Amino acid sequence: MIVIKVWCLPNAIEDKLNRLHKAIVGAVVPISELGVKSENDMVCLFPADLMKYGLGQEIIVEIDGVPDVPRKNLTVREQLAGCVGKTVLALYPDARVECSAGEFKSSGRWSSVKPKS
Repeated sequence: MIVIKVWCLPNAIEDKLNRLHKAIVGAVVPISELGVKSENDMVCLFPADLMKYGLGQEIIVEIDGVPDVPRKNLTVREQLAGCVGKTVLALYPDARVECSAGEFKSSGRWSSVKPKS
């Protein structure tokens, strides 16, 4: 499962976080190689930062659990990082946004969901 963590967001009301969540889902679903059909196929996390200084100036987005897509793996991850990064930037235009997408690593992971064959 793809997990997207958005760090260093400024304090936001629930409405803005919901808009951001929907926008991120909307950026991921069109990338057919990922197999994400809806928000149920991914998780978006908005961890709170204990330090308020500088929040919103720089936003870090980490994407984990990207499935291994043969022959296009790097291209798909770069497309995903670009789409999600631009989506976050659209809602926070004054921020510097960094987005990285890592591939799925099977060792050291556990899931209650059985892989699709």
